[in-house]
Amino acid sequence: MESGKGTATGLGELSLLSYNNKINLKLGEKMDKEFKLASQLLTLLDTEQRWFTLAEVEKSLGVSDKTIRKMVEAISKQLPPDITIEVSRGKGVFLRRDGRGKTIGEVISSMFRQTTFYRLMNLLFTTNGRFSVEELAGEMFMSISSLKKLIVHLNNNDLKPYKLRITYSTPKIKGNEMNIRYFYWKLYGDAYKFVGWPFANIDFAYINQLITNIEIEKNIVYFINSKRKLSFLLAISIDRVMRGESVEVDEHRYLWEKGMFYLPVKKLVKSLEEQYSVKFSKSEIFFMQSRVSLSQYHYYEGSEITPRQEVELHKDKEEYQMGNLLVALLQKVYPNMDMGERFILEVYEFFDKLLMDNAIPEWMMISKSNLLIYVQKECQQVYQQLQACMKTWNEAYPSVLYNDFHLTKLTLIVRSSLRYKRKKAFLVIGEEFSIRHYIADLIKKEIGDQLIVNTSIMKGLTDEMVQQHHIDFVISNFPVELKTVPVVTISTIPSKRDLDNIRKELLL
Repeated sequence: MESGKGTATGLGELSLLSYNNKINLKLGEKMDKEFKLASQLLTLLDTEQRWFTLAEVEKSLGVSDKTIRKMVEAISKQLPPDITIEVSRGKGVFLRRDGRGKTIGEVISSMFRQTTFYRLMNLLFTTNGRFSVEELAGEMFMSISSLKKLIVHLNNNDLKPYKLRITYSTPKIKGNEMNIRYFYWKLYGDAYKFVGWPFANIDFAYINQLITNIEIEKNIVYFINSKRKLSFLLAISIDRVMRGESVEVDEHRYLWEKGMFYLPVKKLVKSLEEQYSVKFSKSEIFFMQSRVSLSQYHYYEGSEITPRQEVELHKDKEEYQMGNLLVALLQKVYPNMDMGERFILEVYEFFDKLLMDNAIPEWMMISKSNLLIYVQKECQQVYQQLQACMKTWNEAYPSVLYNDFHLTKLTLIVRSSLRYKRKKAFLVIGEEFSIRHYIADLIKKEIGDQLIVNTSIMKGLTDEMVQQHHIDFVISNFPVELKTVPVVTISTIPSKRDLDNIRKELLL
């Protein structure tokens, strides 16, 4: 249960590789490496409820059979009673987890809080340069030389993507304030993804209630994880402002004061100023407004506002023309896509948020989506087509920037709105009947009800027979010569590419 008071991570917690909590640089780096491998192993084993061969795990993690066994032994000491890992020389590795117990995500978050990286970065946030390098080394149970070497390592590796660095004589995090906030938002979000509250001087219940007040005023409901992440970011912003740090937001690139959340956020800021005796600049207000606006929410069930009314709110705004241009481009690529009010609204909201991101370019440039790799792999065709559409769109709006984060979001919007034509396919498999049925079921499961798969035996596969059975296209694992309908050639067991080619036929 989340507490209203923050609790610092105790050094007495179990660590992945404990050594009386006295660690030097080499062991500290090893612990962090072990955490990354443990995280990868647990995530892999949790993807499917089956035995993973040692060869599969070795290939995925890039480690030896011996290392895997040592990892499992170390990890098992940290797992709750309802999660166990079994290792068998003949079978491989199996993760047993009670579906009603703790998730693997909770376990990984707990392990992350015990790494050298997290403990050091958390100390730097909470002390904000108050410790000398000698004092910080003592807190970390490290020698001064080891701590300095660790700082060099972090500056050259982990912190580089965020354009941040740690100073040496009096260790402190340095860099653009926007980047610092983004980094710590990600850090604490990973460490306390599901439970816990790391901010000792800021009351969780109070912050959560301020967000709830916005929900009540605007008749919306934030997604649970979005509300939690938003509360973290507000807490980080409050802490930084109390320390005299501030962000700079372009006040003219976005019409902040006409935004839906401008007035509710002003009320929120006024409450914070009274509660914490601090003053927020106009840029700080706009920054908070952007985070409140960009967090995922929906109108609660029973709300009087309809998608049509929501669409009306975007008219006469910049995102309206931008959205219409993209919709026109998408219609050429996906003529059968469902472009109803809900989809149009999502496109307008996408560009409204894109314009807001452009007003805070530092944040936008380092924003990453945890779904990027998945989308690029599982929705590759749509992602690539949207890259082309946005490139054309950008010719009309060259000053508006976007990145992979935005393409990922847009891909999911478009992919969820694709509507396939209902078609009938004839499956030709040069294998026994049981395999033919198995493949037909597999294709149906992957493609959905829009595809009717015919597995009956015909006297001959000719254009006349295909037309007689009203077949729209043929799926075959060997060459077929037909003139009237397309033929999709697949492997005996259809690959991802084969399934994508079948889906493509349903879009035509």
